[in-house]
Amino acid sequence: MPSVTTRGVVVRLVNYRDHDRMLTLLSPQLGRVDALSRGCRRPRSALLAASELFVSGEFVLFQSREHAALTSCQIDDTFYPLRLEPYRLTCASYMASLCAAAAQPGQEARQLYELLLRGLYYLAYDPQADPLETTTAFLLLLADVSGYRPRLSRCASCRTPLDVGAGALWDGAAGGLCCPACRTRESARLSQEQIAWMCGVLRGGLTPQKNTGAGSMFDLLRRYVEDRLETPVRAGRLLP
Repeated sequence: MPSVTTRGVVVRLVNYRDHDRMLTLLSPQLGRVDALSRGCRRPRSALLAASELFVSGEFVLFQSREHAALTSCQIDDTFYPLRLEPYRLTCASYMASLCAAAAQPGQEARQLYELLLRGLYYLAYDPQADPLETTTAFLLLLADVSGYRPRLSRCASCRTPLDVGAGALWDGAAGGLCCPACRTRESARLSQEQIAWMCGVLRGGLTPQKNTGAGSMFDLLRRYVEDRLETPVRAGRLLP
């Protein structure tokens, strides 16, 4: 059977048997890939360093009928500083788990892959980046690249143009902002500044967030994304 070489990031791992691990990779070309790393938990294994969460690099996989097996990896980054700060580690774990849920096997995930690498980089290497605010921006952009971009200029229910000068109502079930006539019990009020922040992130992409107040929107966007993915992610319950 042929070998496959692909760039990727380890977004999930599960210990398997005595010395193995099942890895889930996010690949820009192949989407979500599950691969067995045989013997990687042995102290002298050549695959030990590559079989850790957040490792990015070029992975060589042997494709069999049943599953892929990791044979080698040229590591680009391990994002080691994340392991020194528990809160940033939790934020990074949440990002990785979301990507594992959003990516599909065999489908390209270039935007998702690039978004995750950028998020991990800011959390690991930019001490000025607020971890919760940066994770909140990541949630919004993950919704966008996954096809769930929220409506911010028209009512998500009736499509009426909105004047957000004094703020507006958010209805996650409907898919964005809503007008007063379409409000429900679950609708939450967002300020003009919060809406402007969302529009700016969607235009400008992921950048280090600091003192933006975005952390106040974390739970709102967490529920929005996890509901769309139909996957509750445990790490998100540990934040903020």
